[in-house]
Amino acid sequence: MSTAGNDSSDRVSPIDDDYIGNLDALTRDLDDIELIAATALSDKPIDQAASERIASIPTDLTYSELTSRHQDRRAVEGWGEPELADILDPIALEQLDGWRAAQRISWERSDLVVVGIAGLIGAFGNLYDNCVDASVLGGLSLLKKSDLLRRWEREAARLPIDYTGPRFGGPAHRVRSAGHDIGRFFNALDQIRTGTFEGIWWNDGQRMVERVTATRSGLPFVQAPEPHLALALLLKHWVADFVTPMNLPLPGWTLLCEMPNPDLRKFANDAYAGTNAGNGLNLRSAVLTPGLGMVATDVVVRTHSHLGAYLSTGTARLTTSARAKHTEMLLAAHSVAGAVSLSKTAAATIAGETAVAARHLNIPVLMRIGMLALKVRSDAAARAEAGAPSWEQLLAAEAATWTLPEAVTIADLLMT
Repeated sequence: MSTAGNDSSDRVSPIDDDYIGNLDALTRDLDDIELIAATALSDKPIDQAASERIASIPTDLTYSELTSRHQDRRAVEGWGEPELADILDPIALEQLDGWRAAQRISWERSDLVVVGIAGLIGAFGNLYDNCVDASVLGGLSLLKKSDLLRRWEREAARLPIDYTGPRFGGPAHRVRSAGHDIGRFFNALDQIRTGTFEGIWWNDGQRMVERVTATRSGLPFVQAPEPHLALALLLKHWVADFVTPMNLPLPGWTLLCEMPNPDLRKFANDAYAGTNAGNGLNLRSAVLTPGLGMVATDVVVRTHSHLGAYLSTGTARLTTSARAKHTEMLLAAHSVAGAVSLSKTAAATIAGETAVAARHLNIPVLMRIGMLALKVRSDAAARAEAGAPSWEQLLAAEAATWTLPEAVTIADLLMT
C-alpha cells in the first residue's frame, strides 16, 4: 500500500488497508450518487446501473460485514488496490498528513535500551559526584597555573569585593557579600566603580550595612569609575576565582546570608563552605560537574533519535511525532538521574552531612526534568487538540448533507 507520506508516523496511524478499502468503496458510491443527482437536475435519463447499485446497498451490516462486502465488490468489479491519493482531495491529504505527524509514536525496544543506558550514565554521575567533581577541579587547577590566569589574577587584585575584614573574612568570604555572586552582577560592578566594599550583617536582629574603602593593611581598594574597565576587572577576577577550590557561590546564594533568619544564614554559609575547601555547594559542584552528566545523557538520546530518523527518512530532522517521543525519552532518562540525586541527598542528610548534603543535588537535571515534563504535557495537549473528529461530530456533519435539496431529490428518485 502506498500513502501520501512514508515517515515513521505511519506506524501509529489507525488507517489500515480495510479502512482505505472501505473509504474507496464509499467514494465510488458517492460518485454514483453525484452522477444520479447531476442527471436528475439536468432532466437527463438516470443511469439505471448506478441507481440499482445505490438502491441495493444494505443498511444493517456490521463493520466487519461491510468490509467483507466491499472486498467482494473489489474482486468482482476489478477495482484494483485503493490509493489514498486517489480518494482524498489535496486539502484532506494535507489534513491527514498533519494529523499523522501529531500522533504519538510508541516506544520500541531499542528506545528502552537507549533510555536505560543514558539513565545509567546520569545515575552513575550522581552516585560518584565527588569523584567527578574532583576530576573537574583538577582540570581547572591546571588552568589556574596558566600564564593568562596568573596575569588576570594580578591585574584584578585588591578589588573591594575581596574584602576579608571582621564578619566578612574566612575561607567562605565569597558567600558573605554580593561581590562574587554572578546573580548580583550590578551590585558587584558598582563596588568596583566606587572602590567601596559593601556588605550586610546582623546585630541583635538589626540589619547593619558596612562600607569599607581600604584593605585591612590600609591600602585603598582599586577603583575603576569607567564601566568598561570595571567590567573587565570584575570578569577577570571571577574567572580567576572560578578555577580555585572554593569557586563561586550559586547565583543569588549570597542573598541568603543577608536574611533576617540566623538559621537560614548559617545554612547558606555552611552549604557553601563545606567540610573541606571546595567540597561545598558552588557553581562548579552544583552546575558544571552535574551538567557534564546531563549533557552526556542528552547526547546519547539525541544521537539515537536523529540516527533513527536518518535511517528511516534519509534526513536527520525529526518530525513532530518523533520530536515528541524524543522529549519523552529525555524525560525518562533524566528522571533516573534526578531520582538518584534526591536519594543521595536524603541519605547524606540522614548520615549527618546536614547543610553540606545540598551539594549532592543535581540542580541542572532537576530543572531539566521540570522543563521536559512541561513539554511532554504540552505535546499531549497539542495531540488532543489536533485529533481526528469524534464519531458524533462526523455523524452530525454527514447528517447535515441529507437536508440539502439535492439529497431529498435523490432519496425520492430511489424510492420510485
